[in-house]
Amino acid sequence: MKRQNLPALTWEENDSEARLGPGQSRPEPGARTQMYRLTVKPVDSKPMKVLMRAENSKMALRYALNRWPHAAVSSPKQVKL
Repeated sequence: MKRQNLPALTWEENDSEARLGPGQSRPEPGARTQMYRLTVKPVDSKPMKVLMRAENSKMALRYALNRWPHAAVSSPKQVKL
């Protein structure tokens, strides 16, 4: 597998509405996951193309919305690696 140099994803850890942690903003350790591509448009910021691991597309959307609660998030598309 080819390694990609992707920028680190950032989100406001002090956002009182963000829900961070295993099962909230990322899969539980040991979960069977697939890679999903989403576009996240935070308020007052440029859109970001995000690759994230999730169990399914519903969970990928949930994780993105929990990380960026006020952002507009596109429908997740599965990425084959």
